Amino acid sequence: MRSRRRVNKYPYLILGSIHFVMLVLTLYKSRNRKRDLVLFFNYAGMAYMFEYIVVALLDGYVYKPKFIKQRNLDNIFGAIWSQFFYVPITALFITVFNLGWKVKIFFSLYFVLIEKLFIFMGVYKNKWWRTRYTFCFILLSFFCNDFWNEQLKNKRPVIAFISLFNLIQVTWMNTVYLFALLRKIRYGFPEFLSWKEHFIVGPFFGFVLSLSTAFWTKKATLTSTLLNFLTMLMVDFFLIRKHLEKIKNPLNLPLIYSIIIMASHFYRKLIYQKL
Repeated sequence: MRSRRRVNKYPYLILGSIHFVMLVLTLYKSRNRKRDLVLFFNYAGMAYMFEYIVVALLDGYVYKPKFIKQRNLDNIFGAIWSQFFYVPITALFITVFNLGWKVKIFFSLYFVLIEKLFIFMGVYKNKWWRTRYTFCFILLSFFCNDFWNEQLKNKRPVIAFISLFNLIQVTWMNTVYLFALLRKIRYGFPEFLSWKEHFIVGPFFGFVLSLSTAFWTKKATLTSTLLNFLTMLMVDFFLIRKHLEKIKNPLNLPLIYSIIIMASHFYRKLIYQKL
């Protein structure tokens, strides 16, 4: 078992190293790193919503990186590698270098081959999902990323707000995942609050709270910040009362709120003032 866990990690680590080099090269060549940072996190946010539907709700495929013993935590950890690192970096690389449709098709096929290889190696498994879906959705997302970049350049208000929401929800999801990994917080349905339920209930309320945080943050006042904090507190109070959330130490909640609120104000300045 220990040997198998070591083997499963290597494909993810090797692929991660390749995309880290791509990221460094992309940022080095970038003419506007702040906008490209927003673009990267926005793509990741869209990818997180996609993974929530396909992986958490519909159980379309399973990641098996074997970084974590608990199966559901390990599955989501693999999803984070894919949707926060591999695919968004590739999309950013294509957009920054202004690469055309032929390169988009090439990288879509590249991810198809990676998926096939991972299936063969037993580090990833399709259920009802099909590899051809991977090709189609990734190819479409590359074109959407170029479109989003143009809209950010043109400072479209709706695009700016959605980008703010996506940056917040990526931060929220990663922060809560870390606290869940440390066994500090758990979501689910009474009475068991299983890990499978956690990744259904937790992200749903994460999306809701990220949207409300984006709304309050855009106002950029002390009152809106306090209302944002109270909104988070009331939602958690409701979840705890209904036994949909279990928190090991209540002091962890203000810590999570503080991380999200500070990050959201940084994102607001980045999107509305510095782009």
